[in-house]
Amino acid sequence: MKKLLLLLILSFFSAQSFAGSCPDGSDPVKSVSADGTYFVYNCGGGSNNTSASTNSSSSASKSSSNKSSKGIDRFGGDSEIPEEANPNDETLKFYLYRYLYSHNIYPYCGNSRELFCEDLPPQFTHPVESSKNPYQFNSDLREDKYITQQMQETALLSYLLYEDGKIVIDEITPEDRFGDMFRDSTKFHSQSVAKTLIGYVAGHAICKGYIESVDSRFNDWPALQNTLYHNQKLIDVLNMAAGTQEYFIGSNKFKNSSRSVTNPTVQDAMENELKGSKKSTSIYNYNNMNPNVVGSYLIYKIGDENFQQLLDDVFKKKARIEGDVFFLKNISAKKDDISIWSQFYATRYDYLRIAKAMLDDWQNDTCAGKYLKTIHERRINKGNWGGRPGTRVTLPEGYAGFFHTGYKGMGSRPVMGMDGYGGQTILIDFERGRIVATQAIHDNMMFPKPGGIDFKKISYEKIKNGKPSSKAKPPPEPVVDSQQIIKERNAAIETEKNAKQYWDDYYEAMDEKLYGKAQGILFGSSADGSILLSEDFENLDQRDIRVSDYGKNWFVKEDKDGN
Repeated sequence: MKKLLLLLILSFFSAQSFAGSCPDGSDPVKSVSADGTYFVYNCGGGSNNTSASTNSSSSASKSSSNKSSKGIDRFGGDSEIPEEANPNDETLKFYLYRYLYSHNIYPYCGNSRELFCEDLPPQFTHPVESSKNPYQFNSDLREDKYITQQMQETALLSYLLYEDGKIVIDEITPEDRFGDMFRDSTKFHSQSVAKTLIGYVAGHAICKGYIESVDSRFNDWPALQNTLYHNQKLIDVLNMAAGTQEYFIGSNKFKNSSRSVTNPTVQDAMENELKGSKKSTSIYNYNNMNPNVVGSYLIYKIGDENFQQLLDDVFKKKARIEGDVFFLKNISAKKDDISIWSQFYATRYDYLRIAKAMLDDWQNDTCAGKYLKTIHERRINKGNWGGRPGTRVTLPEGYAGFFHTGYKGMGSRPVMGMDGYGGQTILIDFERGRIVATQAIHDNMMFPKPGGIDFKKISYEKIKNGKPSSKAKPPPEPVVDSQQIIKERNAAIETEKNAKQYWDDYYEAMDEKLYGKAQGILFGSSADGSILLSEDFENLDQRDIRVSDYGKNWFVKEDKDGN
């Protein structure tokens, strides 16, 4: 497989270089995909921030897809469905395929912690192996016709309601909808839910004595010197109140370079985009850098081995996960770089196991529970931060240690939420002992308009109106044979490998039928802004390479291996 690096260079000095290249005559807008994996050129702009971003710039044209339309809308090659879009079911399924399988999650590349195994540059992970004694949930299921309807009519994939020590509502996308691709063993991205998980790990670092308290300062990591993060209090960084507002566009783009925040390691960003930066007013300013700083600082402070042990203690021993889980390192990170960012993968039940561990910590007043209570007490008001009115991200008016809190109509109740792009949400009522967890392919947050999920009714109101938990002793944990657990776990891994191959073949065959050739091009990005396209150039008599060239500004350069 030969590779070409295609370098897209915008002609910044000629306003005419893109004249007429968009339908309305405007210039294409350069942005970065929400996961930071490649550059995007869109007419009318694009939304590349997480769901809590203050800037929403998706064009109306990206919302044109609907249930009655036919075919797959690939949104110009965007790695994620634009936030305001209303995609049809074919498009939703295609993007579910991309989210699950396009990054070669299965199998890992040996023991190198490398996520991409074949065509893409390596992206490394912080993996946690499954528990030998995974927590077994009790269930006392009841029907909720409205949630069932949401499963049939929206992009919702999973809904779990936990109360009184049991799962009482458990819905997964039907087989004839997305269930032939998404199943109980599927590891799905967390999006910004992982910010909260990094904060939870930081709480355990305090409990182990690695960090003194939430008021400890970042004053001993040389990488942060001469930047706005030097000497900051941990609590201010956790609360998104680090005075960063002068340096970011939305949540995931540096203002002075337009690089994706999730692309470089913290040290790289401090040496480039944030060198000489100064802290502004300590107000709420949501961004993707703060969790990167907290997680990377922990790795620097305690070392790789202790950090791995910390992850094992939180997820493997305490939450007792059933499958393996992992955080991603930054996209451009090398294997041994100090690096982590807020993207995490786990199964639907393992997300619930992690949330239950948090609930247990709070209710049992453990050290980690005291940490959770401390960050809730130290919460800040978000103020007029610019979120779209009426959406799920404006229901919480406060922020506490990478948790959303202060939900409207709930007063000072300790209800804390995690929220990620596309409908990944977890709400925990620490006082009344209730958890609601959702996963989705997409949520444009416009319900009841098409493309949205009714978060307010199925999640927010379930928590707001939920009765206090029963005083009765919770039922004992079910006993499951350990050998059966191992057998089921191995079967799940094999199922996911086979599923990836099936859907790879399915979409390749679809492309062959539609275009007469497979569109088997995988995207990556290099530090200089190049886009790496991997393609088979040895059979050009049988197939062509096709690209969209805005303004004829493609440049070809030789890769390091001479290809």
